[in-house]
Amino acid sequence: GGAVLATPIVVFNSRDQVARQQGTSSLRPESTTGVPSCTPGIGTPQAHGLVHQAGLTGFSPQVAEVLLNSRKGSTRDSYSRKWSRFAAWVEERTLSPESCPIAAVLDYLWDLKAKGLSVSSVKVHLAAISAYHVKVEGSSLFSHPVAKRFLKGLNNMFPYRQPIVAQWSLSLVLSQLTADPFEPCHRCPLKLLVIKTAFLVAVTSARRVSELAALRIDPPFLQFFESRVLLRTSLRFLPKVVSHFHLQQGVTLPVFFPNPSSEAEKSLHTLDVKRSLLYYLHSTRGFRRSKRLFVCFAGPKKGRAASSQSISRWIVQCIRLAYQRAGVECPLLLKAHSTRAQAASAALMRGVPLLDICKAATWSSADTFVRHYAIDVNERREAAVGTAVLQSLFS
Repeated sequence: GGAVLATPIVVFNSRDQVARQQGTSSLRPESTTGVPSCTPGIGTPQAHGLVHQAGLTGFSPQVAEVLLNSRKGSTRDSYSRKWSRFAAWVEERTLSPESCPIAAVLDYLWDLKAKGLSVSSVKVHLAAISAYHVKVEGSSLFSHPVAKRFLKGLNNMFPYRQPIVAQWSLSLVLSQLTADPFEPCHRCPLKLLVIKTAFLVAVTSARRVSELAALRIDPPFLQFFESRVLLRTSLRFLPKVVSHFHLQQGVTLPVFFPNPSSEAEKSLHTLDVKRSLLYYLHSTRGFRRSKRLFVCFAGPKKGRAASSQSISRWIVQCIRLAYQRAGVECPLLLKAHSTRAQAASAALMRGVPLLDICKAATWSSADTFVRHYAIDVNERREAAVGTAVLQSLFS
């Protein structure tokens, strides 16, 4: 069902080749999205202030900008907010934020902990302050022995407790996605088609929601093949781990029972993510205002790129609705990120090699294997991860 909206043209092996196809450099933000880069221009007051307060004076503007970009824009924004909060606290005590003694910094960090921040959050505040503060006894604040001892003490006093993650049944959800109200697709309400598609892409790719939000539909970022679907993220997107391995990874999704010959196979074919994507793209083309794969389907932002938070909410809604339709009480504290663990567990239980799973999910341990052993797993084998996830319905 639905017309194919993208056809295979060229299979690109790197983001650089994709960039050359678009006439852009993979080292610069995309200019095709119409959205300005989150990196402040070096001529802006914000950038100059950061250069000065981070101890980068004396460098040319071009070099300073490169040094600033060693951190992601989101990290710089976060550090800037935390620094402003610290500076206000210190200035109330008539001290200089850039050169106050380490004792004052630790007092501030303890004040944050006393207000309920986690140890990991306190650690991020220290990293932010360290980015602006002058060195103390030849060391950055973060590397200073006293600061390390302070953090170790906090860890001992407030040890991390692994939160209890809600366990939900992948096979239950998949079984419900084959039936009413999610099927048949051509009569399925748009909202249900959207949340089903988001869920299927999440579990068959084992990717983070931030990556799903960055997927694009314009060639060559989306390609439909007979045996798989290949998607790529926006050139502007930076993964959690910025490395050659992580930047190269496309998202390979499986085709599931493409030629069903029995009623059972026809039912299983309704879990085919390629089929779901085609219906989804056909249903959203009339109001789409973004080249991102997932767009808002209602409200004032209808047609615009969906945020990671929206996609997370859709995935959780899909799980909850499936449980509701099955007449089973849904676990509390559901998180969309749990689809990564569910997908990996399902694939591993069905015999998919751990290396293939790590590569498909872009876990850093796979980066080690690729870098040291030059293992090249082709895209058909990557699609086996998604196929094994869908086969959880049989368990």
